[in-house]
Amino acid sequence: MNASRKSIKTGCNYCDIMPAYCQNYGGISVFLSALFCEVKGLGPEGKYFLVRFIQCFGVTDPVCLGVKEFAKQVGVTDYQASAALDALVDAEILIRSLVPNKRGKPARCHGIAEAFLAKLNRLAVPVDAMHKVAIERLMVHVGTDAAEIRKIQNQEKAQSLARLRARKKPGSLNRVNRLLMAVLLCGADRFGVVRNLGTVQICKATGLSKERLRNRLKTLMDQGLIRIYIPGLSSPVLSVKRKSIYYLNLNHAQLEKSGQANSILEVEGGGMDLAGPELLQRIRGAVSSVKRDAKRSQNSLEAPILMFLAGQGLSFYRTFLAFLEEYAAQLLSKHWLNLAEGGALTERVDDSQLRKQILKDFRLPAGFQEVEDLDVEAIRAKFNEQVYDLAYDMALWFKRLLSNAPCVPFSELDFVIVPQPAAQGYFYRAFLALPKRRGVGGDI
Repeated sequence: MNASRKSIKTGCNYCDIMPAYCQNYGGISVFLSALFCEVKGLGPEGKYFLVRFIQCFGVTDPVCLGVKEFAKQVGVTDYQASAALDALVDAEILIRSLVPNKRGKPARCHGIAEAFLAKLNRLAVPVDAMHKVAIERLMVHVGTDAAEIRKIQNQEKAQSLARLRARKKPGSLNRVNRLLMAVLLCGADRFGVVRNLGTVQICKATGLSKERLRNRLKTLMDQGLIRIYIPGLSSPVLSVKRKSIYYLNLNHAQLEKSGQANSILEVEGGGMDLAGPELLQRIRGAVSSVKRDAKRSQNSLEAPILMFLAGQGLSFYRTFLAFLEEYAAQLLSKHWLNLAEGGALTERVDDSQLRKQILKDFRLPAGFQEVEDLDVEAIRAKFNEQVYDLAYDMALWFKRLLSNAPCVPFSELDFVIVPQPAAQGYFYRAFLALPKRRGVGGDI
């Protein structure tokens, strides 16, 4: 035993543990499944411990360690390790057994229950391979050593919580926030944008309540790990409920060694001198209004889009802008060279895929059929056309702003537009850019 007490790498590649306890679980899939699965009744601290247990020790053999050694290897306090082990045994996630020890009392061993392992093997995790390294790194909390932990525990008895918080390193990422960021990375695309993880799904994976999740998201935004997020929204104008969208910062120091940083293009410019900004201001006024008067406004050239969106509320307007920015980013990514400045509408690039997406994203709100002499199909067709034209105008404006940067091969890049706070209006934009994926048509 003494001859082998040197540090080696475990399956997570970053955590040093002794070879007598190291188990190679043959890949990262079980680790990611444990991260993403729901364990009812288990809080986020317990969930963090479970994922780290599998990350450090694997799932094949029981691990015979005392609480203090568990705490040291996993990176938690003694109390947290003891509480987590008991909670996982109670939840039948871990099986606890006693192994005779010639030198003293029997050793306690813990192993993954077969039923839980079968559940993990059935679970499909929507993670892009490019984020696996970042997820592994995030889950390793390079925490405080045992002496420092005891010192903090003694201080807790004498000092207020506020004073303890003031002593924390600014921008430090605690265990629960690491868990949350790792779960978000499971659903992130190559730009770090998370579109398909609902709030309920994230809460189940992390053990956080919705209120605690909101607080954690705010903290991660304050620390710069999340650039911005747009809350989910239900609306009679949307075909399906829009899930929250999270724009993760892959360039953050916590993720910088994962090799997935992207280029950030920041531009400032005046309001669009095309049709776009005027119409956007009218749309904002329409969504803020309480009443829709379809019959009176049907003769207006802008009536379809205003009629569609009237009375939806400002939270909807922010979501609608995000739709437009997504559409504009698609046009920039796919048609940079062919986006014509000042061209007539008939000369514009006709992206049939984008038109189908607009048709899929929006639906006709109830009540239009009750208006006499109103051609509902024509209204819907005109609405689709106006949304496409508005997104096209935005893409042209963005192209003009970006083109001021010299020596950048914009036609070889894919773009994501990061939504900005409403207070900044149209005068500032941030773009994420990555080289096109070869062999897949340059899709983002």
